[in-house]
Amino acid sequence: MSHSGPPGAQQYSDEELAAIVDEAHRAGIRVAAHAHGDDAIRACIRAGVDCIEHGSLASDDTIQMMIDHGTFLVATSYLSEGLDVSKADPEKQAKAAELFPRARETLRKAIERVVKIACGTDAPAIPHGDNAKELWALVDRGMTPMQALQAATITSAALINVDDRGRLEAGLLADIIAVPGDPSKDITVTQDVRFVMEDGEIYKGV
Repeated sequence: MSHSGPPGAQQYSDEELAAIVDEAHRAGIRVAAHAHGDDAIRACIRAGVDCIEHGSLASDDTIQMMIDHGTFLVATSYLSEGLDVSKADPEKQAKAAELFPRARETLRKAIERVVKIACGTDAPAIPHGDNAKELWALVDRGMTPMQALQAATITSAALINVDDRGRLEAGLLADIIAVPGDPSKDITVTQDVRFVMEDGEIYKGV
């Protein structure tokens, strides 16, 4: 989103990344890095970053590096359809035109090679409430609907290192939604939530 520099330029030094990760991990906090460029992603992985946000320009070798290190990917791929750049500065429009098609292809490769993919929206670029459109994007790029549901639940819980949610199981938080259809067959029904329960308390529906 910067006005200058090529898409994917690394903006933190290797030493800064290492310091960030060291401080966070000593405090028991996981680290996510907003990284588009291949060199920047590799630097983040070497530094021990837990999750790459976007990862748009990752090469095949870098995807393998993510697999080898167990690095998560939150691709926020719906950005390429949902982010309106028509009123953005010409420099940003040019970056988007280069970045978005390559980002979709990178995610396809990551899915094929079974990178650990969690689900996010890059809010406020895609506002909260439109989260389920990211599930559609994951399916469009090659996931099955069930894999997309798992990315948004089980894998996302693993990413933030919690084990009290993300699954329907006795003893866990009762965070449940209901939709009018079978999301394992049609992922778009997740965009029409009719029932919401959070920690056992009903907030929507009957």
